[in-house]
Amino acid sequence: MIKRLKIKKNSFFSNIKFYYWKTNNTAKQFPLLFNAAEKSDYPVPGLSKILSLNKNQQIEFCTTMTPQGLTFTEDYVLISAYCHAHSHHSVIYILDRISGIKLKTVVLPDFPHAGGLAYDPVHRRIWISNTNRNYAAVAAISLTELMKHKTKLAPISYQQKNILTDLPRASFLTYAKGHLYVGLFSLKSLGEFACYPIDEKGNLKQPTTKKFIESPYEKLTIPPKIQGLAIYQQYVIFSQSWGPKAGKLFIFDICAANDFSVLKEATKIIPTPPYLEQIWVEDHHLYALFESGAAEYQTKTPYIMNDVLRIDLKKLLTT
Repeated sequence: MIKRLKIKKNSFFSNIKFYYWKTNNTAKQFPLLFNAAEKSDYPVPGLSKILSLNKNQQIEFCTTMTPQGLTFTEDYVLISAYCHAHSHHSVIYILDRISGIKLKTVVLPDFPHAGGLAYDPVHRRIWISNTNRNYAAVAAISLTELMKHKTKLAPISYQQKNILTDLPRASFLTYAKGHLYVGLFSLKSLGEFACYPIDEKGNLKQPTTKKFIESPYEKLTIPPKIQGLAIYQQYVIFSQSWGPKAGKLFIFDICAANDFSVLKEATKIIPTPPYLEQIWVEDHHLYALFESGAAEYQTKTPYIMNDVLRIDLKKLLTT
């Protein structure tokens, strides 16, 4: 059993930060989003510098680590990041879910963009978007192994890596109801996502007659520039962002929409600050991760988001 550290929140400073969020210029520019915002205590680590391994497996500071993926477990918040200069191993930050304090940094064995993280609570397994030559791939690490990993800055090993020939890249992913949803970011054309069932052992189900894993459903098209996907009740939510322009949340009613790439079928379109990355649904809240606090983007937008944003979905849907 994984032992959880008991760390208390500093509610005074948390409330001050929340007040600033609700009254600063960013909130005023994106009122639909921030009117549904609630207090969040998850600062994004490693924005100025973080220790990792370079290509020669030497320990050194990386000053261009860029946050990408976000997921929640019962006790922890996980954020993935990659080196924008492609000089250092990608990492996963592990934060205490109660306090938001970073407990440790786990170095990954390779250099993936790590654009998506997903937690399977049934099998307690972390999925990470990856690649394999011309195809998408997803890698997995058990939560137990992730938390047991103590060798300072020695890379952890993947327990499995699956090639997905349905997509050329795995740009983002999420977990919902026994399935892993894997999506493709496309800059100018429509993107795609496919859905893969997870078997009773926690592995992606293998086809009976072919070498590679295949989605049991046809690929679905989505708008361009999608960075994240989340499922909430009967809704599918996409995060869209590219460059310094405002991002967007597209909310589709699964029961009503025929085509997720047709924006007029969206139930809601919510403008967001730029550089929006992965989103994750937990209970009735949407958590949104931004990369605007990373060194590469700090000077490209006045709307810098150094913390994970927490949104009340019930309020957002009725706005």
